[in-house]
Amino acid sequence: MKFANKLIRYKEKGKILFLIFICLLFSQCVEEFDFETEDFESILVVNTTVTNEVKRQQVLLSRTFKFEDNGPLLETGATVKIIEENTAIEYLFEEVSSGTYLSIQEFAAMPDNKYQLVISTTDGRSYISEKVMLPNEISMDRVYPERMSNTRGVEGVGILIDTFDPTGTSKYYRYKFEETYRITAPFWTSQDVVIISGEEDCIYDFVERPMDRRACYANNFSNTIIITNTTAFNEDRLTGFLLNFLPSDDIRVVDRYSILVKQFVQSKEANGFYQILKDFSESESLFSQVQPGFIEGNIISESNKDEIVLGFFDVSSVSERRIFFNSNDVIDGLPKFDFDCEIIVPVLDAENEETPEEFEQRWIRIAGDRSNKFVSKELTGEPEPPDECKSSIDGFTFVTPRACGDCTAFGRSEVPDFWEN
Repeated sequence: MKFANKLIRYKEKGKILFLIFICLLFSQCVEEFDFETEDFESILVVNTTVTNEVKRQQVLLSRTFKFEDNGPLLETGATVKIIEENTAIEYLFEEVSSGTYLSIQEFAAMPDNKYQLVISTTDGRSYISEKVMLPNEISMDRVYPERMSNTRGVEGVGILIDTFDPTGTSKYYRYKFEETYRITAPFWTSQDVVIISGEEDCIYDFVERPMDRRACYANNFSNTIIITNTTAFNEDRLTGFLLNFLPSDDIRVVDRYSILVKQFVQSKEANGFYQILKDFSESESLFSQVQPGFIEGNIISESNKDEIVLGFFDVSSVSERRIFFNSNDVIDGLPKFDFDCEIIVPVLDAENEETPEEFEQRWIRIAGDRSNKFVSKELTGEPEPPDECKSSIDGFTFVTPRACGDCTAFGRSEVPDFWEN
């Protein structure tokens, strides 16, 4: 009954905000409206997943914030620990940055054991989670790319997963991934042009360009909740589960691509929590038919039974797999990312009566602009430029936008330790 009363209270607040929104939507007023949250309740937000990986486990603590605030309020100065029931071992955590707590020692959740999260905040409040057991560990059978079209008919490459638990005890799966991709500058050359003097004479020279500006690497992390389950299937098996889709003209698949996939086997309760969170995050507007209301987790306040806590103490078994592929091996023949490499050719503007001296100064500005990069005529296939302003160089050249000649416009030149060519 207490939880029902909490839910009613939050629904009533939602109705008030909804009415305010409607009034604003149809109001003819043009005066600036300063919105301020009324009846605000500061709620502790707990974000953590303890896994079977031997590492310093992490707990993130913050508090809800008002619409008019700049961002979340990080919960600092808390005392955090995780208790292992069978051994009574307490794993203590230290605050390494505001709101981020890491276990002082490395540890991994073990099978046939229960774990409990305990938090004490600086205002004297204490919070405790339910006791949670580590689910069965299942490795992914396969992670692989496949040429396909998405639901909108866009062609590209899908990242698919096959996994199987012969014991039939896993059932609930959550995924995260980190993708890394290589970009090669299409008009990279071994030399660059530098201005030596631009005051009286148009004097410049060539310098060697670092090789590490030809190929660069960038990465992204999954930023959505990816969950699935096999409860409706005859066996605990996923075949061709679509983890990620990349259109063929996406820069991530312009050259070579790698993805590290993490599979979390989680409990039914954790799956339910993440499903509600996913539904809430994907709600497109205030007019959505689904209004999930307050998201109940498995953490409560010991100090005040009526206090609401947002978060879930999750203990999951994790397996991971990394793959590499070249785009041409999967989506050859499909449209690729367009670098839009315009070539800038130094030509005297005789039509506007530009003098050679004015031309020299204009070209110095173009060549010295950091948003442009030198590119040789051998790469572009362009004809030999006119004779103006090339007396100090044997056979003058052109420039192109930086992204076409310098890969650091897109990523870092350092090759990742895990990279395979």
